[in-house]
Amino acid sequence: MTRGGAFRLVGLILGITGTVISMTAIVFSATGLALSKRLVRPNIRK
Repeated sequence: MTRGGAFRLVGLILGITGTVISMTAIVFSATGLALSKRLVRPNIRK
């Protein structure tokens, strides 16, 4: 490996991991928002 190659590799792995975690958080956030809207809607029509 060239000098600094290990740091580049670790940076790449951390970047990919961060991206995956961010995408997962966005998906869960959107799902939670959709479910909360679905649950709140019947209460408003009372």
